Formats: sequence, structure tokens, C-alpha cells
Amino acid sequence: MRFLENLILGIPYLFLKKIPYAWLAVIFFWTWPPALFTWIFIAIVITGLLMMDWQRRAWEARLIREHHSGSEKPFIDRPKMPPTIQVRNLVLVALGSGLVAWFFRGQFELSFWQWFFMFSGFMLLYMDHRLLGATTVYILTDQGLGIRFAPGHIDYRMFFSYGEIWRAQPIRVPEKKPIRWSQMTPTPGPSEGVLLTPRKRDGFTRRVKSEVLLAPSDRDEFLKHIPPQLVKL
Repeated sequence: MRFLENLILGIPYLFLKKIPYAWLAVIFFWTWPPALFTWIFIAIVITGLLMMDWQRRAWEARLIREHHSGSEKPFIDRPKMPPTIQVRNLVLVALGSGLVAWFFRGQFELSFWQWFFMFSGFMLLYMDHRLLGATTVYILTDQGLGIRFAPGHIDYRMFFSYGEIWRAQPIRVPEKKPIRWSQMTPTPGPSEGVLLTPRKRDGFTRRVKSEVLLAPSDRDEFLKHIPPQLVKL
């Protein structure tokens, strides 16, 4: 089992995010014989999506195993983009895809609906982080905070022990955020969040040399699972 876990975690997220190109082939070959080609590419798309979900679950399991020793379950939060914004984005994608499909209908022997599903499906698979929100996971264990953040075609996996955190402060997020902040939130413009300040002047890691902005689903519940001496109200 550990072998499979290491295997899936070792696959670059960038490689798994190539599945949108397989979706183009699904639509393009839909009416072309043999149909076997279409089903092969459909299988590639489904396999890629399942592997991305498996990779997330494997990371969560490993982090908890390596950084949690208490009897209570760790607190896991997977914040999402607000549904109203998701619906708005999906409507815009549908309208844009419909316009493009109407313009290109009949080209390369592809119908309106083939063009429509080609463009809309590609956008959903390729730009999902912008349309539906970046994949974000926060795990609070008895030893620290684990974060997995996928703002595009690369994912970041990190763990900050409580000894590395100077304070966790609930804040209202300003319109113009300081450049020094490292933002790890499902949406680019949250109205409120939690600001983590590192104990060291050079930041948490080589990549995170500043304060970190988080946007938990339930900020108060999130702060309850952080040692009270670190929470600065």
C-alpha cells in the first residue's frame, strides 16, 4: 500500500493536468471510425481525474500519519469558491463556448454541439482553478499545519510546525494586499482570512519567505484547533 502511495505522490501534478488535451481528441474523433479511439481518450480523461483525487487523498493520509500522534482526529478543511461565483463562471463559459461553436459549426465536419463541448470541456478541465476555485486543503494536526495548494498546473505541499508559527491572526483582507504575502486560498480575493506570521525573519521555507494568507471555510472553527497562545485576535 505504501508503494502505491509513493507512486501516486511521485507523479508530477503538471503531468496529470495534461488531460484537457485528451478531451479535445475525445470530441474530434467522436464521429470518426473506429470508435475505439474515442473510448481510449475518454478512459485517459477519467483516469487522470481519478488520479488527481487519489493524489490528494494520499497526501492527506501521509501527512496525518507523519505529523499527528494524538487521539483526536485532525481538523481537515477543504475551502471552496462560493457557489454563486462558480455558477457565474460556468454560465460565462457556456455562453462563450456557444458563440465560438456557432462561428465554427461545420468546420472539419464537426457540428455545433461538438464544437461547444470541445471548448467548454477544455476550459473546465484546463482552467478549473479559475472557474471553480484552486484546490486547497488545510490540515491541523497536534503538531502543526499542513497545506496543499494547487493554483494552476503545479501543486504545493507543505507543513508548518507550531514552533515555526509566531502568530495566527484573523483579519479582514484589504483590497490591495501586501506584495510580501503568500496567498493560499481557493479564490484570489477573499474578504476575510487568517494571516500566519513566521517566527523566523526569512519566512517558513525557501519558497515561502513571508506571511501566509489562508481562507478557511469556517474561520472561527479553524482557529479553535490552533494552540491558543498562537492566536492573536
